[in-house]
Amino acid sequence: MKFEALLDYLELEEASEFEYFENLADLVEADMEIEPELIYKLLEAVDLKIFAELVETYFEDVLNAVPEEAMELYTLLDSLKMALMGMARNIEEEKDLVLLSDEFSRFRSWYSVDSKVWVRDLSGSARSENCVALRDALTLARMEALGGEKYEYYFDEALNFELDQYTMSFADLIQKETAEGAGRDAELEEMADVEIEGLEYTDQIFTPEKLH
Repeated sequence: MKFEALLDYLELEEASEFEYFENLADLVEADMEIEPELIYKLLEAVDLKIFAELVETYFEDVLNAVPEEAMELYTLLDSLKMALMGMARNIEEEKDLVLLSDEFSRFRSWYSVDSKVWVRDLSGSARSENCVALRDALTLARMEALGGEKYEYYFDEALNFELDQYTMSFADLIQKETAEGAGRDAELEEMADVEIEGLEYTDQIFTPEKLH
């Protein structure tokens, strides 16, 4: 996919117009493959404070759809929300934006394309089962909560998204900010002096030079 095609899909003339809930929802929930390099190019032009707010709002909407009994899934999605928010709020150099783009791309692919949730339809006598992406399972859960057909959800196979130590460090930072309401600068200074596994580029993470 070319960057112009991504903007067309998002119905944007310029990347800087990416500032609404619908923009993020369209990006996350797209069926097609979107390379992390394109996410990087998009985020280069976006106000990352606004992006962090969009992430928070989007994930709160997702979390509200998670069935009450799926606590492990809820915890995973909540950790992802805090990690992506923390990364977006603390971009200090090019490398940070690369890692945010890569992590967001991994989340998007898992949530909308690669994850597997088995859903059993309880409304008919046959009680058919289908395997769908997590995105689609939570759409069914929203419809069910509004009085739609009843389903059973099996989320076990969708719990395979791994958060590394580096990513989780930002989730921890957001948790502390939320709980204490202060200490952000001190935490960042402390983190800057710690060598965290996963911080450097790897063969799996693109480098910005590939964009030019």
